[in-house]
Amino acid sequence: MECTNFPTADSVPFPYSPPYHVQRELMSAILTSLRQCDESEFSCSAPSSPKNSKTASAPRKRTAPIIMVESPTGTGKSLSLACAAMTWLRYREEEDLKDPVDCEDDAIRDVGSPPNNQVDRKGSSKYDWLNSWQPSQSDDKTADCVSRTPLAKTIQHPRALVRSYAISNRTALDGELNKIRARLDKLANVAAFSSQSSSIQSSAERSHRENLLKSGVSRAMVAERKRSRGLGHAETEIRGQKKKRVGDKTDADKAGDFMLDEYHSEEDEKSSRGNDSQNNHDEDDDVTLSRIKFDTKKRSRESNTWESSNHGNWSTKAMLHGTNLDGSGYRDDPEKNARSKIPAASVGNAAVGGVTPGSGFRKIIYAARTHSQLSQFVGELRRTHWANSVKVVALGSRAVLCSNDDVLYVSPRDKTKGRRSEAEITEICLDMQKNKKINSLSANHYAESSSCPFLESTVAVSTLAIHSLARPSDIEDVVSLGKAVHACSYYSSRQALAAAEVVVLPYNTLLSDQARQSIGLSLKNALVVIDEAHNLPEALRAISSCNISLPIIEAAMSQLSSYTQRYSGRLAGRNLHYLGQIRKVLLAMAKFLKLPPSSSSTTANGKIEECSEPSSIKKEMLAAVDLMFRLKLDNLNLFTLLRYIKRSGISQKLLGFVSCTDSVLENDRRGIMEDSEQREDGQQSPFMSKHVSALSLVETFLQRLTCTSREGKVIVEWPTTSNSEKKHAMFRYVQIHSASLLDSMLEEAHAIILAGGTLRPFSHVAAELFSHMDEVMKAALCAEAKLSQECDCTASSSESRTTRPQESSSFVHFTPQLTTFTCGHVIPASNVITAYLSYGPTGHKLDFRHNSRSSNDMIDELGRTLLNLCNIAPSGFVVFLPSYSYENVIFQRWRSTGMLSRIHAKKTIFREPKSSRDVDATLSRYSEAASSSTAGAILFSVMGGKMSEGINFANEMARTVFVVGLPYPDITDPVLMEKMQSLDLEYKRSGTSISGQTYYQNLCMRTVNQSVGRAIRHANDYAAIVLADFRYASDSKIWKGLPAWSRSEIPNQSRVSFGKVMKSVTSFFATR
Repeated sequence: MECTNFPTADSVPFPYSPPYHVQRELMSAILTSLRQCDESEFSCSAPSSPKNSKTASAPRKRTAPIIMVESPTGTGKSLSLACAAMTWLRYREEEDLKDPVDCEDDAIRDVGSPPNNQVDRKGSSKYDWLNSWQPSQSDDKTADCVSRTPLAKTIQHPRALVRSYAISNRTALDGELNKIRARLDKLANVAAFSSQSSSIQSSAERSHRENLLKSGVSRAMVAERKRSRGLGHAETEIRGQKKKRVGDKTDADKAGDFMLDEYHSEEDEKSSRGNDSQNNHDEDDDVTLSRIKFDTKKRSRESNTWESSNHGNWSTKAMLHGTNLDGSGYRDDPEKNARSKIPAASVGNAAVGGVTPGSGFRKIIYAARTHSQLSQFVGELRRTHWANSVKVVALGSRAVLCSNDDVLYVSPRDKTKGRRSEAEITEICLDMQKNKKINSLSANHYAESSSCPFLESTVAVSTLAIHSLARPSDIEDVVSLGKAVHACSYYSSRQALAAAEVVVLPYNTLLSDQARQSIGLSLKNALVVIDEAHNLPEALRAISSCNISLPIIEAAMSQLSSYTQRYSGRLAGRNLHYLGQIRKVLLAMAKFLKLPPSSSSTTANGKIEECSEPSSIKKEMLAAVDLMFRLKLDNLNLFTLLRYIKRSGISQKLLGFVSCTDSVLENDRRGIMEDSEQREDGQQSPFMSKHVSALSLVETFLQRLTCTSREGKVIVEWPTTSNSEKKHAMFRYVQIHSASLLDSMLEEAHAIILAGGTLRPFSHVAAELFSHMDEVMKAALCAEAKLSQECDCTASSSESRTTRPQESSSFVHFTPQLTTFTCGHVIPASNVITAYLSYGPTGHKLDFRHNSRSSNDMIDELGRTLLNLCNIAPSGFVVFLPSYSYENVIFQRWRSTGMLSRIHAKKTIFREPKSSRDVDATLSRYSEAASSSTAGAILFSVMGGKMSEGINFANEMARTVFVVGLPYPDITDPVLMEKMQSLDLEYKRSGTSISGQTYYQNLCMRTVNQSVGRAIRHANDYAAIVLADFRYASDSKIWKGLPAWSRSEIPNQSRVSFGKVMKSVTSFFATR
C-alpha cells in the first residue's frame, strides 16, 4: 500500500531557507526509509485471501528497519534529525487518529477473528458459524442492516471509543499547556521572545517560568483540596480502614508476607493445561459472548461519563496519565485511571498508534552519551517549527536531576568538599521515601531526615511535570524549576513521560531493558534515534558486563540460610528443592574464589596471568561452560533455576525478609563496607545497598552465564597475598559481542536511526551490532563497497579538492532492512588544510609508536614542534595526545627541561581536567583566553577522552588541531584478542563480516576522526589540521581511514618535512 500523503524533505518546515544541501538530503534519506517502513507494514498487515488462508505460512517476525546516517560535525546534523523526526511524528499522530485501532482484547476484537488458540485441528475457526452468518461485502443493503445490529455495534464501538477518548484527553492536555504558554509569552513579552527564541535558557526566561510555576502550584493545591472534598467521606473511611488493617499486622503476619507460594514447574503447568483443555474448550463461546454482553452494558452506562466531564476540573495527574492519553483506559473515568497505578480497565486494551497501553503518545526517543549532547538536541528542537507545541521530557539519573543539596553534597554548606556518588544519592533517596533515618556509610555521615522535602507535595510534582512540557526543557531547566517550588525533578520527569512526544535520555537508560521497565518507558512503535552511535557497542558492553565479589556471594548465602531456617517447616518440597540448588551454586562459587590456583604462567585464554606490579592480581579467562565444569555444576540446569528465581520472586522476598531482620543485613553490609573503606586507590568505594538484594546480583551474573561463549567470557580475579586486604576475589563477566543485546529494541521500535559524524565504515557498525542479521550485514558491506568506489575515490583526487562546490555530495543506499547515508562537509575546500608532519624541526623522525614515543629525544622534538607552531597559529590551539599516561610523561619532561614555560610564554596552557564535572569550567576559561588575547591559548587533551567528543571548539577555540600519534588499543588486552579472534573465525566461515585486523584499525581511526572533527563546527569556520606521525603519510590504510572532507591529495614524502608544513600552514592563515 502506498502512502500518498507521506511527508518529503521539501515539505519539512525547516527553520531557515534554504537548508544546506546535505541537510536536505539527510532528511530525504530518513523520510524515504520511514515511508518504505510504513508501506511494508501496511502490506504485511493486509488480510490474506481466504483461498490461501489454509496454506499461508506463519507471519514473519517483524524487525525494525535500521537507518545509519553519517554527517560530519558542523553540517547541522542534529537540526536535520530533529526536523525529519518531528515531521514524521506529526504525520503519524494524524494518521493514528484516523486509522482503526487494532484491538488486542479478546472481548472486543472482531468476532470473525478468533483467538489464536481457538482453531480446531482441521484449520477451521470455532466461529465459522458467525463468519458464515456475516453477509458478503457486495450486498450493500444487507451489510447496512447488519451494521445496525447490536452485535455489530458492540464490535465497532470500542474502536471508535478508544480514539474519541484519547482525542478528548489530548485536547484537555493541550488546552492546559496552551494556557501556560500564553501566560509565559505574556510575562516574557511576546515580541522580544519571538526574536530571541534561541535564548530560552537565559536567566530571564527561567525566572519567568519559575514565577509562573509557583503560581501554578498554588492554584493546583487549592483545586486539589476542593477535589478531595468532593470525593466524600465514604472513600476516606475505606482508605482509613485499609490503613488500619495494615497497621494492625502482627510480626507473624509480616513474616508471612515473605513466604514463597507453591511453585509449579513448566512441565507441571503443561500437564495441567492438557488435562483441563477439553473442559475449557467447551466454555470458550459462552465466556467470550458473555464478556461482550457485559462490556456492552458497562459501556452504555459509562460511555458518556468522560464525554460530559469538565476538563477544567481534571487534576494534573489525570491529564498526564498514559491510559487517558492513548485511549486504553476508556472504560473508566480519567480521575479513576490516574488514581490507579495500572488501571484494570486498560489491561489488554488497544491504544492509539499501537503503543503499549498506558504509555501515552507515540514517541521519538533520542539517546546520546553525554548530557551536554542531550541539551544540544533540546536546543535544536527550540529552533524548529514545533518549538511552541512539542512536548519534551529529559530523563536522567538522580545524580543529575536531584535538587536537594542535602542529598547531593557531603556538606551542603561547603560544596567544595565534593558531591556524593550516584549510588550514595540513590541510597539516600530511597531511604527518605521509606521514612527511614539515614545511616552512615564509611566516614561520611549523612544528614538525618525522616523524608525528602521535595516529595512532600505530590501536587507540586505533578504541576512541575506539566510545566516542564510547556516548553522544550533540558535537564538544567527542569532542575532549576524544581528548586524554585521545592518539587522533585526526578519523579516529575517520570510522571510527564506518558505525555511526552520527544524523550531525551542517556544511553544507559535506553539500552537496559530493566531500566526502561523501571521508569515505564515503552519503545513500541517509537522512532529511536541514537546519536554518536559509534559509542553504542562500548556502551552495550559496559551495561551487559557485571561482576560479583566474594562478600556479595557470602551475603547471599547468609541471607538465604536465615530465610530457609525460618520457613523450612512451612515451605513446599519443590521450593526447598530449588532453594537447595541456589545454595549449592553459592557454595561452589565461594569455594572457587577462596582457593586461587597456584600456577602463575601468563597466557591468553583459560590460563593464569600474574603481573609483577605490586598491585597486580591473578586472572583467568574462562568460557561460561568451562566455569560451570570447574564449579562442578555442569549437571545443573541454569535455565530452570533462573526461571524459578524469576517466577517465585525469591530475590525480592529475601530482601524484604532481611529488611525485617536488620542484624543479618547489617552484618553482611558491614563486611563489604570494611573492605571498601580499606581501599586507598582513590576510586569510589562500592557499598552494598539496602535496597538491592545480594541474590539479585548473583541472579544477574547467572543470567550472563546462559549466553554463548561467543557473546562473552568470565574473568576470575584473585588478589595477590600482599594486596588481599584491599580487594576481594571476584567473578567478572565481560561482553565481547553485543549483537543480540539490541533484539528487544528491534522487535518493539518502529525504526532505529544510528547517527554520527564518524559512523563509517558501516560494515564495522553492522559487525558490532547486527552480525547475527545476514540481510543487514550484506547490505552494509554492499553500501561500503560502493562508497569506497564512488565517494572515497572522488574525495581523494586533487581535482575534487580544488573544485569542490559549497553544496557537497551525498550518497545513500536503500534496502528494506538497512538504509545508509553519508555526505561531505558544508565548508569549501579552502577553509581547511590537512598537513602530514613526519619530521620535527631538527629533522628527527616523528615516531609515536608505543615503544619509542616516551624517549627524551622524541618528547623534546615534540616540544620544539609545538613551540614553533605557536608562533604562527592564532587564537586557540588544541593538542590531542594518545593517552593520559603519555600526557603525564611529556609534562614531567617539559617541566624539567623548561620547555613548558617556553610554550606558556607563547600561549596560555590548559589541560583536560581529571573530573568530568570540571570540563565546563576549564572550557570556559580556555575559550576566554583563546578569544580575548592576541597570543591565544593551547589546550592539551586526550584522544577518546572527555574533550574529544561532543565539545564545540568553534571559531577561535580551535584554529589549529594538532594530533600526536595514533591511539591504537592495547593489543595484549585478552578481551580485545578474544574479539579479534572471533571476528577472524566468522570472516573465514561466512565472509559477511570484517576481519579482526580491520576491526583493530577501525577502532584507532575512529578515535582520530573524532578528534579531527573538533576543528570545523559550521560552514564559515576554518582550521588547520596537523597530523604528527610518519605513519599518516606512509601507510595508505591510515590515510584512507581519515574523513573524506579532511583529506588533501595523496601524501607526498617531499611535503612532510617540518619546513614544508610550516610554510603551508603560514600561507593558510595569511589568507584568512
